[in-house]
Amino acid sequence: MTSPHELDEALEQRFVTLETKLAYQEKTIIDLNDVVVAQSRQVDKLERRVAALEQQIALLLGQEETTQEKPPHY
Repeated sequence: MTSPHELDEALEQRFVTLETKLAYQEKTIIDLNDVVVAQSRQVDKLERRVAALEQQIALLLGQEETTQEKPPHY
C-alpha cells in the first residue's frame, strides 16, 4: 500500500513536471510570436518594395511606348 507521503511526493513531482512543460511551452510561444512579428514586418517591407518597383516599371513602360510611337508626320 502506498503511504500518504509517497502520494504527496508523486503528486509534487507531477506538478513540477507539468509546470516545467508549461514554462517551456510559454517560452516557445513567445519565441514563435517574435518570429511571426519579424516576418510580418519583412512581408510589409517587401510588399512596399514590390509596389514601388511596379510603379517604376509602369513609368518605364509608359515612356517606352511614347518613344516607340511613329511621329505624326510619318
